Amino acid sequence: MPASDPKMTLGPFEFRPANVKVSGKPQLGDWKGPLHFAIWCQRASPWWIGDMVNRGEDLFGEDFGEVCGETLSTEMVSRYASVARRVPPQNRHPELSWSAHAAVARLTHLQQRKMLAEAIRQGWNSDDLLKKVREFVKSTKE
Repeated sequence: MPASDPKMTLGPFEFRPANVKVSGKPQLGDWKGPLHFAIWCQRASPWWIGDMVNRGEDLFGEDFGEVCGETLSTEMVSRYASVARRVPPQNRHPELSWSAHAAVARLTHLQQRKMLAEAIRQGWNSDDLLKKVREFVKSTKE
């Protein structure tokens, strides 16, 4: 692994792009914070990427594509950006997955808020929510 690879250290846990190095034998209680941080990053990263790509493109146009490099597929970057553009921050719920938000992205902002709130109330996963959105869209076309 090149020395220039990014890393971040939380106590005895050193986070790198493709692994975590654990120094010594941390106590059981020492694991909770870093593990929750890793889970939080995984759930938040599609939003971070989408919001950054959208803002970068707003500021720099097509030139911004060079910044993205080849770390993610163009398809994934486009998908993150599309969902982030269509689901505004005030409609996003951290307790729901990014996929759940992608399921409602084609709805109006008001419909998004209603469907996401219902998903939380009913305990729907992203597949359940996608099914409900499809049913809703179909019923409004009839």
